[in-house]
Amino acid sequence: MTDIGPILAVASTADVLDSANNLLTSHRKLLTYVRNSQRAHRRQLRALATAPNDLANFPLIDSPAPSPVHSPLSSPQLAPRTRPQRQDLHPAKRARVARYANYVPEEETIRNDYSQRYVDSGEWPQNRVLGAEPSRRFEEYPKQQRLLGLKKESVDAHATPPFFLPFSHLSSLHHQKFDVILLDPPFSSSFGWDDLQALPVPSLAADPSFVFMWVGSGAGEGLERGREVLAKWGYRRCEDVVWVKTNNTTNRGPGTDPPTTSLLTRTKQHCLMGIRGTVRRSTDSWFVHCNVDTDVIIWEGDTADPMRKPPEMYTLIENFCLGTRRLELFGRARSSLRRGWVTVLTASDGAKVGEHTRTTEGDVVHPWNKDSWEEATRHLASLAGGKCVVPNSQEIDTLRPKSPMRSGNSGVSGGVGVAISGGVGVGVGSAGVGMNAGNMNSDPNMSIQHARRPPSQNPMMVSPMMGMGMPMDMGMGIGNMMGLGMGVGGPGMGIGMGNTRMGMGGMGGMGMHGQWGQGYDGFQ
Repeated sequence: MTDIGPILAVASTADVLDSANNLLTSHRKLLTYVRNSQRAHRRQLRALATAPNDLANFPLIDSPAPSPVHSPLSSPQLAPRTRPQRQDLHPAKRARVARYANYVPEEETIRNDYSQRYVDSGEWPQNRVLGAEPSRRFEEYPKQQRLLGLKKESVDAHATPPFFLPFSHLSSLHHQKFDVILLDPPFSSSFGWDDLQALPVPSLAADPSFVFMWVGSGAGEGLERGREVLAKWGYRRCEDVVWVKTNNTTNRGPGTDPPTTSLLTRTKQHCLMGIRGTVRRSTDSWFVHCNVDTDVIIWEGDTADPMRKPPEMYTLIENFCLGTRRLELFGRARSSLRRGWVTVLTASDGAKVGEHTRTTEGDVVHPWNKDSWEEATRHLASLAGGKCVVPNSQEIDTLRPKSPMRSGNSGVSGGVGVAISGGVGVGVGSAGVGMNAGNMNSDPNMSIQHARRPPSQNPMMVSPMMGMGMPMDMGMGIGNMMGLGMGVGGPGMGIGMGNTRMGMGGMGGMGMHGQWGQGYDGFQ
């Protein structure tokens, strides 16, 4: 029903102003009549032989002073604001600065202030979002548009007939399982969060399954209580779909939005999405297709039914979850009946569906019949390999967005190194310093060896181990081939890195003997 309150208010104001104008006109006519009578009586008095001068000279009724030709303004006139001249800008940019008030030369753009526009006109900023209509959203993305077309054809071809039942017969769905449950709770003084939580949603939900529940604008306790109810039903919140309203057709000017107790004007509604069971987007593509739609819906709303939610929500659910068993609680006879869904109507709408009622797509609506619904479900399952899901085609699987692949195990077992034979060694012994010439015949001076990881070591360890120790003596020698070697003997400290482990332990030595290298076996 259209809100006629503002219309009545405008009409009453016009009547008051019209009545005041009529009263002022009558008063002016009365004063004019009295003045003319006074003048006539004074002329008659002066015509007498003994004229009563006191009465003849008695002043007439005062006339109002004439209005001045130039009335003062109700508010002082502000001097025009001049923008400073930017001589540092290019001539083309200076021309844009002079022409466009909102032009920002540093950003090469015209910045629109939609918040100020809302204050001045009452128009919500989201009215200016381009491509909000589903029909125009993917005009520049042909692959995505093709994907949505294929999804719609597939969903329509593998859907049960539309069934409905009144809310009072909800118990007749006992023992039935649904892959998706959509709720728009009709909160009122007689139906609250405790009543919602008492609904038999857990017994109606399959495993895995999803719940989509509208919880309000976020101004009250809807978001918090909604999460609590989902948890009581055995669901965990995984997404939050937001409906952003527009007011292209309902805007009545600045300051006409309904009053609210929140700090900001509420122009959105939240729908919490809960998941039950385990669903992996990378491996369970037979049941879910992620990233086909976004979590934001922009829609004007329905003036005939202000409580109606966006019809795009059905498409979002059908594109995401491939399960064919869909249930809506607290649906509306005018807009909720849909092919592929079982709709439980609100108490007020239960009697509004007739025998030949059709959906908005033209499908005949059927009263709930357990045997008919189960037969239709079994037929759809036989087309999908025994599962109650919409079959996935090769083209859809190619076009749909995929989850990024995680990197697997990779590594280098050998290593990158530089080989040095012979060598130059520097040694510091306990008794002094010495040098010798010739091939070095000492212990391996510097080496990297692959050591077996002890089972008792903590996580984060690498199998190529590295040790360092100080020997009792070091030597430096020059052989036939130039090289570098550091003698390392005795106990020392080793730092190693293994598959996903790291630890420290005593090693015999670290050095470079035949070649130097480092490698990794890979990560678990």
